[in-house]
Amino acid sequence: MGSVKLTTGFIDHYERYNLMKVLEGGKFLKGINDPKSETGEYPVEVAEVKPFYIDVYPVTNAQFWKFKQLRSGYKTDAETQNWSYVLRPFVNGTDIAQFKDAPWVEVKGAQWDKPEGPNSTIVDRLDYPVVHVSYHDAKAFCEHYKKRIPLEVEWEFAARGGYYAKDYPWGDRYQKNRANLWQGKFPNGNTKADKWEGLSPVHAFSAQNDFGLYDMQGNVWEWTDTRYYERVVPRHVQDRMYVVKGCSFVDTRDGRANSIVRVAQRMGLVPSYTAQNVGFRCAKSAKHYWKPPVAPPKKVLPMDRPSGPRHHLRSEMADPDLAEKLKQQRLKRKEEL
Repeated sequence: MGSVKLTTGFIDHYERYNLMKVLEGGKFLKGINDPKSETGEYPVEVAEVKPFYIDVYPVTNAQFWKFKQLRSGYKTDAETQNWSYVLRPFVNGTDIAQFKDAPWVEVKGAQWDKPEGPNSTIVDRLDYPVVHVSYHDAKAFCEHYKKRIPLEVEWEFAARGGYYAKDYPWGDRYQKNRANLWQGKFPNGNTKADKWEGLSPVHAFSAQNDFGLYDMQGNVWEWTDTRYYERVVPRHVQDRMYVVKGCSFVDTRDGRANSIVRVAQRMGLVPSYTAQNVGFRCAKSAKHYWKPPVAPPKKVLPMDRPSGPRHHLRSEMADPDLAEKLKQQRLKRKEEL
């Protein structure tokens, strides 16, 4: 792993990115009003989620390294198959399999701690999102910490940050300095208008929405625990796939290369799939979530006051003799009646 020796103490420096936030849940508008979408984003529908926790950042290399130390016998799918997909310009290895001109190539030895191939390392990228992790790997990590992979509806609720029917976590206006996305000609002409050519640290951009969550858009696709089905193929003949959300550093604003970047965007991958642009974050049900009750308005009780005509009150309180005299007058009137 390079000249720097990774130790638990060294890794603990990166615990600042191991945070979760509780979201109250509720109803929101899920999806997009675009009949041309072929990924299942359409139509817009009212969805509801219960209170849950979600990671503030995607799971980092540091967190996954720590998990591997605790589960020393665990092998990721990429480690088991001894290859994973890497974008051609980033390949750091010689043993590759590819189709001519294909942007993604199968690189032997590419895995979570060697993200571009056997000659690469994560030593100087511990605060980057872990990649080359399959659905199975994400599930194993989350369950080890008594968490789970978020459902698609939870992920989208979190990404929207309380906004309704917006294209991005921060609103409707595209801002190139808010997410790590591809700028320029794909796959060899990234202009780095957002300052990054490939992956970026999970904190490279400010929080993307009002929930204070990072990297919900761009950098890496993230696994969800929701099945993905093609729209025009009978479900019973489809391979098992899971929804990934968030788009990645290879996706674009207008969809000229790869996927159109937007909160509702989704894609389906087989659970063993691994690549340089796929990661995850964890969630957890908030079964005992307690919302501070709204204090009911105070009930204003009428003041206790002596019986009798209202206009006598102030005089009676000021002069006890007058009060007695008025009392006698009232009694006399009653007798006369």
